[in-house]
Amino acid sequence: MNNRHFLLSATAVLVLSACGGGGGGGGGSTPPPPPVSTHSPVTPANATRVASNAYAAASAIGDSSTSLNGFLTGVSVGRANISVVSPVLKLVKQAYARDGQPLLTGVTLTEACTGGGTITIDATVRSQDTISNGDAVKITANNCVEDGDTLNGVLGTTFSNITGDMLNSWTWTATMDARFTQFSIRSGSETVSVNGDMKIAMIQTNATTSSVTVSGSSLQTTEQRSGMNLASRNLSDYSMTGSTRGSTVTSTASFTMSGNTSALGQFSYSVRNLQPFVTNGTGMPSAGALIVEGASSSVTLTVASATGVRLDLSAKGDGVITQTTNLAWAEFLMSI
Repeated sequence: MNNRHFLLSATAVLVLSACGGGGGGGGGSTPPPPPVSTHSPVTPANATRVASNAYAAASAIGDSSTSLNGFLTGVSVGRANISVVSPVLKLVKQAYARDGQPLLTGVTLTEACTGGGTITIDATVRSQDTISNGDAVKITANNCVEDGDTLNGVLGTTFSNITGDMLNSWTWTATMDARFTQFSIRSGSETVSVNGDMKIAMIQTNATTSSVTVSGSSLQTTEQRSGMNLASRNLSDYSMTGSTRGSTVTSTASFTMSGNTSALGQFSYSVRNLQPFVTNGTGMPSAGALIVEGASSSVTLTVASATGVRLDLSAKGDGVITQTTNLAWAEFLMSI
């Protein structure tokens, strides 16, 4: 079939109310102590690592719009971090856009991936010709190589809110609920392992215009480089919105990040974009800002150019900058 195309912190508010007691003797009530932050501190010594980890976590969901752009235009956008959404789109596209045996309910199919390895597909579908509301597809990847990425593990998806023909049209909408089980993506020397849930809501307007919203309650990722564990992160109550307009891609994210690295130890921070990340064509973002908030402290990552970033530490988290660091993208990304 020709022209087959497919896409694929929550800050907890603690309300403290003190009931004024009418005690004898005219004494006023004692005000409650301020709430104790459960976040980790951001310090001059760890600010770069904290910001780098936050950016890596945001990339797992925030590069979704960049991945979308690659599917629409055929442009391969080089990023230093692995997007979780991109392989989801690749696998589902491969499962549905078949020129051989169509997907059939109750029939298990195994087929070769373009670069080696296989995927096994178990599906419950309403139609052999298009993606329909209520379709459910389970894809098991076994050393499946697509576009240079090696995929392993299980991806389960269900579809809803579909309008238009997703396989044969540039105008459609869809929501995909995905669940990752021991799913891993290897690109070059880096590997990200993923478990958890993700909702992907997409609006396709034309061949180069689209938008995507990604959200979920919990996504656990483990990052390795050259076989060595770098970081384990959990994104809680996360969300990302992104858009593609021609070759311009924007994304903004918000989430709570906790986990462990050998350099930071155990950590917990809140992360949100102050300004959307903007990518034009290929390479790293050319604009955008992200703040990481810790215990009475914060660090703000601002894209200074397509080649570098600026990190501003606020030791008291009050917006007063106490330390500024300028780094090239490559040095920043290797600072986990």
